[in-house]
Amino acid sequence: MTPLPTARLGRCGVVVSVLGIGTGTFGFGYQSRQSRQAPAQLGALLRHAYDRGLTWWDTSDDYGTHAHVRAGLLGLDRGRVQLASKTHAATADAARRSLDLALDELGVDYLDLYFLHDVDEPGELERRAGAFEALCAARDAGRIRALGLSTHNIDTLEACVAMSGLDVVMTNFNKFEDHMDAGLRHYVAALEAHAAAGRGVLVMKAVGEGRLARVADESIRWNLTRPYVHGVLVGMIDAAEVDRNAATAAATYSSSESSGITTKWTSTRSR
Repeated sequence: MTPLPTARLGRCGVVVSVLGIGTGTFGFGYQSRQSRQAPAQLGALLRHAYDRGLTWWDTSDDYGTHAHVRAGLLGLDRGRVQLASKTHAATADAARRSLDLALDELGVDYLDLYFLHDVDEPGELERRAGAFEALCAARDAGRIRALGLSTHNIDTLEACVAMSGLDVVMTNFNKFEDHMDAGLRHYVAALEAHAAAGRGVLVMKAVGEGRLARVADESIRWNLTRPYVHGVLVGMIDAAEVDRNAATAAATYSSSESSGITTKWTSTRSR
């Protein structure tokens, strides 16, 4: 199988596989479709994904899959896997506790990416400022390599463009406008602005939690070929799904019509 390319997330320096595997399909309340598998079973799937070039693995404090991701790391070089987790914390103390718990449950001493999760209205940027400041300190201490914000809200995505100290954004995005609360042009403009500011841009919901399964290959390819998108996250449940998505990504980058797309839009602008 053709190896998957990697992309540098803007100025923060973290490099991820252009396709990531998510563990939070319908994730909330400390459960998800993936968490219903035993840790050893999902761990084996994550290692299968790793063998297919998907070295960016995503989890969260509300997916119930930290133990599963820990199982997936068994036998692998930790430095070759880009681990991402998320927190719903609003205060500094809650953020520190959440990070401590994530590191403990995952069995690692740092995270490549850590997100303030579900920041779904602009007012939350101020209400969760304490958590953000605490996580900035954790990044300075080397416990987080890059600090991100995830949102499903266009107003928040636009409002955080000028946010100091933010390394990465992740949001729902696909050409079919599924699970999006504004038109495509608004999302494109916001993501272009984040990329131009030197920020890593990651997108999710390319398959719309299954709603876009019929056009999954087309949707993944389209997201991968946006020059302002550095990585596409897809929740996967079995080896067949991993193989199909990995093949789609590899074919996207090897096809003549997409020549040059491995050069993602970055900026050397300082933090």
